[in-house]
Amino acid sequence: MHNNSEIIDKILNFKLSEVKDQLMNHYKINCTKNTYRSYLASYNNFIRFIGDKNIYSINRADLEDFKIKRSSEVSQVSVNIDIRNLKAIFNKMVDYDLIEFSKFTGVKQFKIQNEEILTIETVDLVKILYETKGDQMNHIIRFTLLTACRISEVLDLKIKDIDFKNNNINIYQRNTNSYKSFPISDSLTGLLEEILPPGSREDISLMKEGFLFYDKMKNDPGSKLRTDTISKKFKKIIRRLNLNSNYKFHSLRHTAITEFMNKNVPPYIVQKIAGHSSINTTMLYSHARSEDMKIAVNSVSY
Repeated sequence: MHNNSEIIDKILNFKLSEVKDQLMNHYKINCTKNTYRSYLASYNNFIRFIGDKNIYSINRADLEDFKIKRSSEVSQVSVNIDIRNLKAIFNKMVDYDLIEFSKFTGVKQFKIQNEEILTIETVDLVKILYETKGDQMNHIIRFTLLTACRISEVLDLKIKDIDFKNNNINIYQRNTNSYKSFPISDSLTGLLEEILPPGSREDISLMKEGFLFYDKMKNDPGSKLRTDTISKKFKKIIRRLNLNSNYKFHSLRHTAITEFMNKNVPPYIVQKIAGHSSINTTMLYSHARSEDMKIAVNSVSY
């Protein structure tokens, strides 16, 4: 029979990985699938950066170190989501008597300036597409505009993720460590046929592990393009065309999401397309256009 000191010692020696299942089961049962995945991803990222530490040994320096390191690979907005999730998880540890108080109390989120979401003007898009015509970059840009994917999602895509039979693409989302199923539209079918001509389908079956967009310089379908390479190449195009210097590759995703909203696609559908964990993020793209406001006010009379 264990005495009280042995029980206390055991609790004090719990590592993050050892309490993971107990904590995550709570969110799996009580939250939506996307919310659960968000909590799980945040918890896994925390362990990845600070190590599988004893839950009692975690200190403020660990938390600040996590913020800095995590912000080097994702946006500060994404880091703030992690912080909110981890605060809730550590509060749950308190509820389960695993710790006496939350180490995340007082940890501040990054201050995010409420800047207007920058989209690319239609006339500028035409110039960009014309400038890149016949180049792999043209395919990458059009794929992004048709799917509203993040650059990492575009470059992570492999041939095996494309289901031509069921007209779906399985897109890997790093932020939730999961796949989303994206329907292949007629326009997207046309683009994929440019990249992978129907006559080459037999060859495609032999290179399923290859990337859809690979490094042409190496002539190896297994050679993945770097996100910073594509981002820099896009910026060079913007400078060459003397367009808005604030345009960046991610502006293509903003443009695509905004276009879906302007086409009156229901926000919850746009949320799924964009892969947003929160509908609040999607609603940031709901811009009130002056012409829409005129139609709205003129539709009411008394």
